[in-house]
Amino acid sequence: MNSMKKHEADFKGAERRKHPRKEVWIEIHYQHLDDFFYDYAINLSRGGMFIKTAKPIAVGTEIKLRFTIPEHKEVIETKGNIVRVVKPDHGQAHAPGMGIEFQALSERDLDLINSLWEQDVKAHQESS
Repeated sequence: MNSMKKHEADFKGAERRKHPRKEVWIEIHYQHLDDFFYDYAINLSRGGMFIKTAKPIAVGTEIKLRFTIPEHKEVIETKGNIVRVVKPDHGQAHAPGMGIEFQALSERDLDLINSLWEQDVKAHQESS
C-alpha cells in the first residue's frame, strides 16, 4: 500500500465524508421489498443519512426512502444503499443503525436538505 492510500485509510468517518452532516431527528419511512419500516434519522447530508434502528438491514441493500425536512411540507422520495451498519451493543459509543447513501436527489430535494443549514444561519442572525 503506498503512503497516500495508507494515509487515506487512517481517516475516521467524519474526515472521509464528502458532505457535511447535520444532526437531526427526522421521521423516515423506508421500504425494502414488501416490508415497510419507520425510524428516525439522526444525521443528514446531501449524500446520505444515518437511521437509528435496533434492526438494521444488511449492507449493500437498496431501500426506498420517504421523509420531510422540518418546517417544509414537500416530501423527499428517493432510493438509497445501505453502506454501513452499527449493530446494537450496549458498550458502543455510537447509536445502532445504518448509514444510507442516496442514489440520486433532485435539485429540489437538495435545496430542501440545504435549508437545514439555512435555518441555522437565520436562527443565529435572530439571536445576534
